[in-house]
Amino acid sequence: MMTPEVLPSEIGIVVYPGAQMAAVHGLTDIFCIASRLAAEGRFDEERPLQVTHWSPGPRGDIVCVYRSEPRVIVRPQILILPPTLSRLPDPKTCAGIAHWLQRQHAQGVRLVSVCSGVFLIAGTGLLDGRTVSTHRRCARALIETYPQVAVDTEARLIDLTDVLTAGGFMAWVDVGLILVERLLGGAVRAETARFIRYDPSASEAPHFAGFTPQQTHGDLAVRKAQEFIHVRDGQGVSLATMAAAAGLERRTFLRRFTSATGLTPMEYCRSVRLARARELLAAGSMPLQKIAASLGYADVSSFARAFRRSSGVPPGTYRQQHSDGFAS
Repeated sequence: MMTPEVLPSEIGIVVYPGAQMAAVHGLTDIFCIASRLAAEGRFDEERPLQVTHWSPGPRGDIVCVYRSEPRVIVRPQILILPPTLSRLPDPKTCAGIAHWLQRQHAQGVRLVSVCSGVFLIAGTGLLDGRTVSTHRRCARALIETYPQVAVDTEARLIDLTDVLTAGGFMAWVDVGLILVERLLGGAVRAETARFIRYDPSASEAPHFAGFTPQQTHGDLAVRKAQEFIHVRDGQGVSLATMAAAAGLERRTFLRRFTSATGLTPMEYCRSVRLARARELLAAGSMPLQKIAASLGYADVSSFARAFRRSSGVPPGTYRQQHSDGFAS
């Protein structure tokens, strides 16, 4: 029997009236596959991730209608609002769900929407004065229904820390893999993507904030090294540890990595670190000192010099240009 120390993380999917069931079942499959792969990698019988479905009950309350691990009762850390297949969510019909989401959010649960699922989060008032992503076909209706919410249809994903919104109708696959990475790590994400035969390279580019790594080269050893680097935000790694992650001798690794990606391993690490810096600058008001330290820079000055060489502007200027509506 599980002890509290090893209880799984839980992702809940809200099955509201009109929700696209392909997304509900597809996300469930992604998370269950990832959980199984993670357990196999740890030689552990216990699954580290649980999936639950939540729907309005007969009395109007929101109840759990499915649990992937029936013997384990935890509470969701993340709740996902999938897209609709036809009509947009009706604010009156879904008012009970919005109130429930409000309470869950107040308890620290992170809310995630795909496409038109953002209407349900907007109904809570939590998005007032903030910028979200949704599908182009939903944008006008969202603005008319919730004029306090700003919409960016060009952004595939917008992460507000407590709320993540995704714009594409099929973006639930990307969202699923991103959440797998955050909960179980980059290696499990990559293995899950391979298992479902999904190539995320085309949709990952915006996620790296100005850095589009080459990931379709077909060199699996180099891909392992890339995953190793991304999980660590490009810091605290050496040529030796990257070569070991790839399972290659150093000189062979250096040659193959540079050939596959067009960058040396250290140039690649630097690009990942600076891409992460751009994400942090755009996401909110984290002090420059903290960003620099979190990415392994000795001081703010060295970070600022590296950032300016990469982006063409100082960190403060970049934040002013990109942080509108992203602060939580």
